[in-house]
Amino acid sequence: MQRFQFRLERVLEWRRKKCRMEENRLTACLGLVRATERKIEQLRAERTSIDRELLARSAIPAADLLNLGHYRLRADKEEGELAEERRQRLRSASEQRARVQQAQQNVKLLEKMRERRLEEHTVLAGRELEQAAAEGYLARWSQSRRAN
Repeated sequence: MQRFQFRLERVLEWRRKKCRMEENRLTACLGLVRATERKIEQLRAERTSIDRELLARSAIPAADLLNLGHYRLRADKEEGELAEERRQRLRSASEQRARVQQAQQNVKLLEKMRERRLEEHTVLAGRELEQAAAEGYLARWSQSRRAN
């Protein structure tokens, strides 16, 4: 009996490695999405804090109101840019997720092939073992008949 050896073992390992790389890239993409979302949350919190601070004052100088207007325009522009950045990063993450799924399918396909080959090998090995046992039994039986 020969030991089981899957001819595509190196290909399977290569695909597993590629799958892990794609999963790592997806993790990085999702990390960038979360980082952008944190920036948006920080910007919104900052705006809310500034608004509350100004509303808490009893009198607001005209220069502060003018600065607040400029700040809001800049913050709105920055929030828009961050929202666009978030959309692009989500799109990249979605594309990467598709690559991960494809890589996982490729690995599963080879793993199923390996399992099928192992089952075939096991069946053949069992048949060889049965045949060897039968031949051994027949050899002993014929020797015992000749001895009698």
